[in-house]
Amino acid sequence: MTVDATARKPANRPSRRHYLIDAAVELFSLEPWEFITVADIVERAGMTPATFYYHFSSREQLLEEIVQDFALKWIAMVERLLTAADTPDALIDVAGQLLDEIDSSGPIAKIFFLSTEKEPLLAERIRTDARKRLIRSATKAVRRLDPRRDRAHAHVNGVAMIVLYEMAARSHLGLADAYRTLGPRRFRIELAKLSRVSAGFAETPETPKPQP
Repeated sequence: MTVDATARKPANRPSRRHYLIDAAVELFSLEPWEFITVADIVERAGMTPATFYYHFSSREQLLEEIVQDFALKWIAMVERLLTAADTPDALIDVAGQLLDEIDSSGPIAKIFFLSTEKEPLLAERIRTDARKRLIRSATKAVRRLDPRRDRAHAHVNGVAMIVLYEMAARSHLGLADAYRTLGPRRFRIELAKLSRVSAGFAETPETPKPQP
């Protein structure tokens, strides 16, 4: 009797890749990347080094995948809010809205924004590529709301907006001195002011009251 070869194959087991990623995200968000070892990751995931190297060639590859994953989410997040902004004031509000969305993103946001000098070059290149794309998107948003603004001026505004979003995220997630000094409420107030300046939509000056 001939036995079907497929019948002898073991059933496919679900991949444990996501367990390793989840464990790495937790650890990388708590300590600098260079302090975390493969042994730390597999211990947190409850697996073996062999399982790790079956899915990833190195810690560098794992970190790069984590950074790439959040880069795509960050791009989608910012572009969605920029597209939805239908007035200058709505565009100004994007900076504050991003802080709310970053809070709901979990520890992976810390890994993306609170990078270290010893990270792989590819991880920083991923961030740089995301920044370039978002600058183009911010520039388009500015010109959509102010068609008279020339491209060069709008591009400068786009650069300032995205740099501000990243700075705000790093200050918020890393509890920077400015954030701790101002406090969450005052920080957002100042962020809104800087957002208005960076986008190039100055507040309309009040009409002076006639003198009696």
